Amino acid sequence: MYRKTLVFVIPLLLIATGCGSGGIGGTSGISLDQEWQLGQQLAAQVEQQSQLVRDPQAVAYIRMVGERIHAVTPLADRPFDFEIINDPTVNAFSIPGGHVYINSGLIAQADKVDELAAVMAHEISHVVARHALKQVEQQQEIAAIGSILLGQSPGALSQIVAQILAGGAMARFSRADEKQADDMGLDFMTRAGYDPHGMLEFFQKLLAMDQGGNSSVSRFFRDHPGTQDRINDISSRINAMGRTSGIVDDPDYQVIRRRLM
Repeated sequence: MYRKTLVFVIPLLLIATGCGSGGIGGTSGISLDQEWQLGQQLAAQVEQQSQLVRDPQAVAYIRMVGERIHAVTPLADRPFDFEIINDPTVNAFSIPGGHVYINSGLIAQADKVDELAAVMAHEISHVVARHALKQVEQQQEIAAIGSILLGQSPGALSQIVAQILAGGAMARFSRADEKQADDMGLDFMTRAGYDPHGMLEFFQKLLAMDQGGNSSVSRFFRDHPGTQDRINDISSRINAMGRTSGIVDDPDYQVIRRRLM
């Protein structure tokens, strides 16, 4: 569908040779500079296709938590952005270039700030490991990505974001990628000062909700597979850390939750 002529491939390769394609997630045909350019274009589509929360206090708080975690990652020198989507379902997602989105429904279920931090650390890890970029590369030919970067395929951008928002293939990471994001996220949130037990407790809570027939979490389990196995892995990793502690909750977070609820 997105097959293009060689004229689109050549400019992309010329750009790539000038920027270098490094990144935590291994080699890629897209450099970090290109990924951040692509992310800006995708973020503009997310804003068009979803309803972002415009409450300044709520957004500022979410960004504070996100930046605290982002600051301990290997991509701390790259700009990240954190937004809230007005959606009652329990979910979160990230797109290439450091853009992380948290549904208001997830914040409603995250009783403590360490639970919110766990989800944000997990999504940040998908960006750091370049899983989000890998999803785009798997779905689009290299020529199509080149034309997107050149601003010549707005329809492709719109389709990618529509798939993510609808929970299509673009929103689903492999079990291996999810485990890596859990492992990295657990490390990042702990180094940022949050109690790692928040990740374990939140996943346990969502699993119990799902088993109880709560439909609001069905999208989360569709986008984040293998939850019971992941709970076991997270528990083992926390035990291996030894005695850990950190920020569990924050009165300011409870104010934000009430505002969004």
